[in-house]
Amino acid sequence: MRIYFAGPDVFRLNYGDLVAEIRRLCAERGATPLVPADEGQKDPQAIYDKNIRLIREADCVIANLDPFRGPAEPDSGTVFEVGFAKALGKRVVIRLSDGRSYREKLAGTPFAPATGSMLAADGTFVEGFGLPLNIMPFFAADATAGSLAEAVDRALELAAVARPGGTGEPSCGGAPGQDGPAPGTRGRIPAAAGPAGFLEP
Repeated sequence: MRIYFAGPDVFRLNYGDLVAEIRRLCAERGATPLVPADEGQKDPQAIYDKNIRLIREADCVIANLDPFRGPAEPDSGTVFEVGFAKALGKRVVIRLSDGRSYREKLAGTPFAPATGSMLAADGTFVEGFGLPLNIMPFFAADATAGSLAEAVDRALELAAVARPGGTGEPSCGGAPGQDGPAPGTRGRIPAAAGPAGFLEP
C-alpha cells in the first residue's frame, strides 16, 4: 500500500528525522511511503506537479493538520491536498496531536473570544461544534490519529475495509461522493461534541 504523507513538516529543520521515522514505520508494516521531499525539486511549478502526481499514485493520504504558524489553523497547502485526495476518492487520515476544540486552542491568544461569546477578537465568529478543526477538512477524513505511528496503523486498517457497496477487496481508494468517516475509524478525536453552529458554548 502506498501512503502519501502531507503536511508542513517539510518546512521544519528536523524534517530529515521525520522522513527516517516515516520510512521505518512503513517498512515495519509493509507499506510504501510517498514523501514530498524525495525528489528535491526547486522549481515551484515542478513541486506542485510532483505532489499532485504522488497523491494520484497513493492509496491513502496521511495529513498533518496540526496548527502551523498560528494557534489553531493548519497549513493551507496540506488542507488543499486533503481536498484533492478526497475528490479523487482516496482514503484520508488526519493527524492531530492536540484534540482540543478550536475554541480551546484560541484561549490565551490574541484571537480568543471573550467569555460567553463566540466572537473572536478579530471580529469573526468561531465555530462552536466542539471540533478541533473547521468542519470541512475534519469531515473529509476517514479517520483521525494522534501520532504518526497511529496514523499509519489507521491507514492500514482502512485498507482492509471496503466501503459500503464496494467489491469487498482490501483497498484504500474510496468511492468518490461518499462523505464522512468510515464507521468507528475516527480515532481519539470525537466526531462531534459541544453545541452546534455559532452558539455560545
